[in-house]
Amino acid sequence: MTEENRNRPRLKIQDPLPIRAVGIENERERKNYSDLPPQNYIHNWWARRPTPASRLAILASVLPDSVDDDTLLRWMEINPDNKSPEDTVAEHVRKKKEMKSEWSGRVYDLYGYRKSYKRVPQGEERNRLHKTVRTAWGGELPTVMDSTAGGGSIPFESLRYGFPTIANELNPVASVILKAVLEHPRIQTDLSDDIQKWGERINEIARENLEEYYPSNPGERVLETIWAHRITCPDCGFDLPLAGNWWLDKDTNPVRGTAIRPIVDEEELSADFEIVRIPEDVETSEFNPTSGTISHGKATCLNCDVVIDGEEINSKLQSDDFDYQSLAVRREQRGKRGFRVTNKEEKTAISKAVNRVENDPDLSTFLATEIPEGEKTSEPRRRGIFEWRDMFSPRQLLAHHTYWQAFEECKPEIRSTYSDEEAEAILTFLAIGSDKALDYNSRMSAWDASRPKIGHTFAGSDFAFAWDFAESHLITEDHGYQWVLDSIVEVYEELKELSGEANTPLQIFQGDAANLSIDDESVDAVVLDPPYYSSIMYAELSDFFYVWLKKYLGDLYPTWFLDEVTDKETEAVANPSLFEGIAGEGTSKKELARQKYERRMTEMFAEIHRTLADDGVFTMMFTHKETEAWDTLTTGLIEAGFTISATHPISTETPDRVQQQGRNSAESTILLTSEKRDERDESASLWDDIRKETKDAAVERVRSLEERDVDFTKVDLILASFGPTLQVFTENYPVVNSQGEEVRPEAALDEARKAVLDYLTEKYLNKEVQDVDQDTRWYLLSWFVFGAKKFPFDEANRLAIGVGTNISTLKDERRMWRKSQDNIILRPHGDRVQSINKDPDARSGRKPVNPDSLSFSTALDKVHAAMHIYDARGATEAWNWMNDRNCNSDPAFKATLEALLRVLPQDHGDWELARDLAAGDTGDLLDLDLDAEIFNNREEDEEHQGRLKDF
Repeated sequence: MTEENRNRPRLKIQDPLPIRAVGIENERERKNYSDLPPQNYIHNWWARRPTPASRLAILASVLPDSVDDDTLLRWMEINPDNKSPEDTVAEHVRKKKEMKSEWSGRVYDLYGYRKSYKRVPQGEERNRLHKTVRTAWGGELPTVMDSTAGGGSIPFESLRYGFPTIANELNPVASVILKAVLEHPRIQTDLSDDIQKWGERINEIARENLEEYYPSNPGERVLETIWAHRITCPDCGFDLPLAGNWWLDKDTNPVRGTAIRPIVDEEELSADFEIVRIPEDVETSEFNPTSGTISHGKATCLNCDVVIDGEEINSKLQSDDFDYQSLAVRREQRGKRGFRVTNKEEKTAISKAVNRVENDPDLSTFLATEIPEGEKTSEPRRRGIFEWRDMFSPRQLLAHHTYWQAFEECKPEIRSTYSDEEAEAILTFLAIGSDKALDYNSRMSAWDASRPKIGHTFAGSDFAFAWDFAESHLITEDHGYQWVLDSIVEVYEELKELSGEANTPLQIFQGDAANLSIDDESVDAVVLDPPYYSSIMYAELSDFFYVWLKKYLGDLYPTWFLDEVTDKETEAVANPSLFEGIAGEGTSKKELARQKYERRMTEMFAEIHRTLADDGVFTMMFTHKETEAWDTLTTGLIEAGFTISATHPISTETPDRVQQQGRNSAESTILLTSEKRDERDESASLWDDIRKETKDAAVERVRSLEERDVDFTKVDLILASFGPTLQVFTENYPVVNSQGEEVRPEAALDEARKAVLDYLTEKYLNKEVQDVDQDTRWYLLSWFVFGAKKFPFDEANRLAIGVGTNISTLKDERRMWRKSQDNIILRPHGDRVQSINKDPDARSGRKPVNPDSLSFSTALDKVHAAMHIYDARGATEAWNWMNDRNCNSDPAFKATLEALLRVLPQDHGDWELARDLAAGDTGDLLDLDLDAEIFNNREEDEEHQGRLKDF
């Protein structure tokens, strides 16, 4: 909507924002996992946004642009009491961040304020904030809506700031979380003691019924049992425990700790175990606990050394031809924790539990709900987990069932003792606590020997199978369920302390975001974080909790739990598994999934358009590096009637998230602000007329970020350039080419990527790289942009197209990369160059580079061959080899070698060889003009790998 047609002033979000300071605060919030906002650990949910990012999106969307950055940051509670008068708040935060590595005291003493999530403006400051907002919005506080609210980060902050809030969520599991986060803590009565009391009653009932299945020695508390899946070796009949490693408690520098060592009983054809200390009892040269029986899906028999392939193992799991073997228990005795092997009494109790589960009429069929085939559920199904009960070992299932029965026993008295809203709150928090117990007590709960501790089922956004897993003893005093209960009471107390005023209007809806029960034009600001395209299959993953919450809370929220599992059809994600058997010739499952995602997002955006006031604002967070996702998102916005009016990149993602490690995921989010498009003559714009404008907008954004000292990776800089590029595109919509054919947003994004790559290459790499062959340039730019050997295939393909080469040729003929699921892995020189130490006839034909050649197809081939000669024959032979091939007068060779020194991680073997070639006699021959800083130690932290400051 144009400025003159609005009934409100221009908004803060439409001007530059203090994104660097907010990004630092995002990182600070997530740095200490023992000090997170309570909504982040109340219940597992995926891709929650940090508080500072949510606050920035909300406040900047409702405050006028007359509010300066310092005021905005102070209202966000980035409010230092030790700031120098000459510094802005943003400058103060940046300076303190730079000092942090030298600081030994408390972090909040350094910054001058506690983590921002702990406070919101109160008293006169809150009144000033509200007065400013009311003035901008015609005298009333604006209504803020999040129609895909998920775990509730955005609506929770909206409520805390006193804005009328609407939260909607399709998924019933997330809807339960929203109730607990947004509504229940605002009940006037403090229910923390009541939740504690009834949780202890549940624990007491369950303990009485489970004690016989969890024996312990006098004077000890058994905390966990560590298990392995066990199969029979097809060759010798040995009962083989499948363990990735044998560590129980491990230190890495130096390698030492406690492990279980298997002892083969050749007569019984089974394994016993003993606890050993490394290296006190045994050296790793004699027994290396890191080497378990299974690796990369293949198992090695402890008895006969035969290798059992993954297909046969999966077949045994799928046909129920396996069992479980308890390896050890962790116990606490006289205040000290340690390990011992499972004893005879415990083995008897385990057998008793198995017998109970198999023969009890209720337990034998309990939770026999089929796990549907899906994109993520294919993982457990491949391992023979076909029903939700199969997610648990027999004793785990017995324990969880017993706690549910105890809950059901207490439920009638809770409902009769309290008001309806109080009973709902108590029962909901207790059920959420049981979900936490499930998360930390399944066959997916791996044992983490580095801590040591039990892991939880959803360490990532998938069902990662654990060959060896841990079982929490829920009945153990001050552990297990008691830990869960204490945790959930603490969450309730924190939420109650942090929650906004009880009279702030709140509406929670469970349903389709494309069909809201909300009046037309009744919302002033929409702030949301939409589903993650194809990254996270929320419905598939949350079924793990849904089937249990249906048992616990199905009568409390009857309309939410009508189905056996969650709704996959309505969910707005790109899920190819929904189109299994449907895709036809020329149309892939992936393409059908993309089309469905675009359709669903368009429908959701159209509903936002209907409910949003004409002068309202729509701010969306989006974190996805693949152009396809951005193209789909932008098309949906355009078709729903929006135009993009502002974009801001902000660092929000934790680089050590499991699903990010090794995948060079984007660490930043784009705040994408849209407004309703004016009704006008939408005559088409010619692509040739706006192409340069899109490229210029992209490069200008990157320049401005550099000037503002925003520490982004190259992936994030490219991502940041997408915003202004799409702003130009949507302002000129519709766009057609010279033939009158529609141009999609992805064309503009490809132009942005290419322009930014050219700009970054020219600025941070040696300019001669622009002149090397296309295949070599692709390899160098891949390392330069992604900073890691592994990154998404789709982005690799787009980069190949951008430099004018073919991704298949790079793999099949050049052997520059190999595939790993949806990613590619860049190959080092050793994977590409034939061995000079072998006769030509004995060399690998799969490797395309012959080191005896005098000429090479690409500059990279020649450099890799030189690396191999140096590595295999030494510096003198390498000097002779390069001299014979005129490397000293070959600009492409020298440019490629220099570029590799700039883009490869310094712990990469090829970087070390490149360094050696550029030094000593070989360096004198090449006479490279290199700055000394190119050899300086760059920051080793993977989190910072590939940042611009490294170049």
